[in-house]
Amino acid sequence: MAKKFTDKDGNTFVEVKPWYKKWWIWVIAVVIVIFAIGAFSSGSNDSSFTSPKTHKATTSKTKNTNDSNTVSTGKKLSLSEDSFTINKEADYNPNYSDNSWAQTKVNISKVRVIKINTKKYYDGDKTYPVQGIIMVHFKVTPARDIDFYPTQGTLVANGQQVDADSGNSDDFDGEISKGATQTGNVVFILKKMTDVNTIKSIRLKWDADYDTDNYDDDNSSKTYDITMNLNN
Repeated sequence: MAKKFTDKDGNTFVEVKPWYKKWWIWVIAVVIVIFAIGAFSSGSNDSSFTSPKTHKATTSKTKNTNDSNTVSTGKKLSLSEDSFTINKEADYNPNYSDNSWAQTKVNISKVRVIKINTKKYYDGDKTYPVQGIIMVHFKVTPARDIDFYPTQGTLVANGQQVDADSGNSDDFDGEISKGATQTGNVVFILKKMTDVNTIKSIRLKWDADYDTDNYDDDNSSKTYDITMNLNN
């Protein structure tokens, strides 16, 4: 209740509290402060001020290296009898063709050089670690019935001589009839390969023959011996 007082002249006055002593003023002030805090918090959660999310870095399965024909991967190479993890590979298109023997058309359209993660390999006789694979793609069309054996051939690369892995190669050679076209990959497993780009050339040797009653036919058998530079 407001206080009253009377002066010496008989005038009555009512005492008025200063504004800052009025309770409702402070209630309003508290409400304003609470509202302001709420508004500030809401503004800080606005999408325009949201911190960017952190994403885990991912490694691509395949990435280019300095060579346009070379890629690094983590893929599996599954062959007929074995599975390997590819570390790096390079593809070459030598476009080798030959029809000098018995009019047999032989084409090698692709050579795939693969650096693999070192793995124990059994060659049918013993087990040892291997680091590389070379796959050679053949296409053969004979003009007569022939026997053709690249999956029983040999390869020389970087001073290593290896026999073809017939178990992991495609089943496309052997007896090939006149007019037929056979295609497939011949696989060679290398003990050592530091990098795919160290393989600059390959030498391939394999045998072929045909049946004949002419004992004077010196052309009935053939040993192919070719060297191909690997560049595109």
